[in-house]
Amino acid sequence: MAVAARAPGDYAPLAGGRAVEALQDAAAPLRGVRVLHVSAAGAPGPVPELLGGVLPLAAGAGLAVEWRVLFADPELRRVGMALEHGLRGGESAVAPEDWEAWTDATERIGRSLNGTADLVVLHDPGTLGLAAGLDVPVTWRCHLDASRAESHALDLVTSLLEHCRLTLVAHQSFAPDALRDDRLQAAPPGIDPLDSRNLDLEPRLPGRVVRPLGVDLDRPFVLQVVQLDRWDDPHAAIEAFRLAKAEEPELQLVLAGLLDAGAAEDWRAAKEVSDYAAGETDLLLLTSYEGLGSLEVGALQRLARAALELSLREGFDLAPCETLWKRTPVVGRADGGLRFTIRDSVDGFLAAEPDQLAARLVELVRDPGLAVEMGRAGRERVRERFLVTAALERELRALASLPEAKAVPAPDSVEGA
Repeated sequence: MAVAARAPGDYAPLAGGRAVEALQDAAAPLRGVRVLHVSAAGAPGPVPELLGGVLPLAAGAGLAVEWRVLFADPELRRVGMALEHGLRGGESAVAPEDWEAWTDATERIGRSLNGTADLVVLHDPGTLGLAAGLDVPVTWRCHLDASRAESHALDLVTSLLEHCRLTLVAHQSFAPDALRDDRLQAAPPGIDPLDSRNLDLEPRLPGRVVRPLGVDLDRPFVLQVVQLDRWDDPHAAIEAFRLAKAEEPELQLVLAGLLDAGAAEDWRAAKEVSDYAAGETDLLLLTSYEGLGSLEVGALQRLARAALELSLREGFDLAPCETLWKRTPVVGRADGGLRFTIRDSVDGFLAAEPDQLAARLVELVRDPGLAVEMGRAGRERVRERFLVTAALERELRALASLPEAKAVPAPDSVEGA
């Protein structure tokens, strides 16, 4: 994947000069070190979006960074997906022969990368098998909430972590006991405020973007941005909406999902949600099929009275931070990763049951001033803690803690970005 450098100074107007200085200070020990990031094709979650913001900024800070994507045939890819589900607490069901084929193939790919980098960062379980073949320090970044991982999947992952020097999680509580050792560090991610989805727009533009999608802008609506997989929970959002609408008949619910054209399971999930919501008044399921893109999602986040975040063991999701950045409060579950982003009754509400979520939505619909106040507080919180500048600083300080992370001149043939 191409990485075009972006200067840290570009972020100073939004993140502040001190954040940029802290980032450059964290980057200094790693200048000259070739850092390779590897993600898995088709893996769920925010990894492509996250790396799309972090790596250009790293290159602009003077690091020699590269991003490669691991492709595999469908049989091998299913093993990586099974590990994803298992770490989240689902059933992995990885057969011994499939595990052997996957580990052999990924170790072989890992060996083919030797000589291309001084440090390697592997993202999520789908790439972890490469560690066995690499001869440089390896960091594994787990973006999931694996605190209640299935024991079989956890055993498989733990066996591969023997080849890693560092494990990064968004929060210490996301790691099960088996991963809690001196290699574990927390490094929360952050959003890119210069991404097209997060840019401040001319005041009338969001309305012009959203209105053709069928949303009635004369009435309030709440939004859930979903990945349309088994770990998002649009059913709970629909149930909370039904209860809230009984109190506020003018309320609308928008479910926004960006679908991968090549992922049949995404389209099946969209069909399932559509069937579940059939006949529901004022509920719109918007997907790529209806012309939904990043610009439309960003506009919806700006205009919504509130956003629902109900993902199951998603880990640290970027969507709530993006929503807060647009001055829109977030309402979601109190028992997930959202509790590290949202301060209850400050920049949103945390609740457990659909009736409680519905009550909070009704409160925000009836008190627009409260929604505005919470939105302002949320944007400031993201500016201070959850922008890509702070996220990259945290990651670089963790990588620099490795004894092998020494600034050595890279060969002339290696380009930094």
